[in-house]
Amino acid sequence: MSLYERLQTPLPSLYFPTPYSLMKPWTLKDYVFAAFMTIGIAVASAIAVPLTLGIPLPGVRTIVWAPFGGIFLTLGMARLQRSGSVALMIGTLALLLSRLSWIITAFLVISLVITEIMMLVRGGYRSKFNRLLGNVIFFASTTVTGALIGAYTASPGLTQWLSQPWILLPMTLLSGLAGAIGWWLGELVIKQLQRAGKLDVDR
Repeated sequence: MSLYERLQTPLPSLYFPTPYSLMKPWTLKDYVFAAFMTIGIAVASAIAVPLTLGIPLPGVRTIVWAPFGGIFLTLGMARLQRSGSVALMIGTLALLLSRLSWIITAFLVISLVITEIMMLVRGGYRSKFNRLLGNVIFFASTTVTGALIGAYTASPGLTQWLSQPWILLPMTLLSGLAGAIGWWLGELVIKQLQRAGKLDVDR
């Protein structure tokens, strides 16, 4: 191949989404599926979070919530696939919870924005690794943003964790690990749905 032909060959797009994939509108089925996944994430939170109310550690609620909420988040990623999937599910959850606590809404929105920005360069959630990365980033960031917002707006007791990174950092890592467990469980469900012909996703 000549130098001219090499220059004319387009570079492969490994990670960045195409303009079409970014502008492609959501379908009614996408909205309905995302709504059901949002309900699943909310139910997982309603069951898991009360178990940790007496434990005064940053991120402990996320650690308990992530393995269950991560299942539905992973299913949503696998079905919706493109960038904005987490925003569609978690954004709806944040909106629903805004009537209960604007603080929860704030750290959920910040966390989903962080996740979507970081996953934008990965081209969405079509692959297993991208779904794993999305789960880890989202749940780890909820611990950090939750501690920051809670410390300065609602619970002065949380301020101490900001000056004790040897506690906040491990809890953040554990939150990410819990998100990875949720991803793993979600992928097991995806595998069963694929075998039953109910879900078609990229590997």
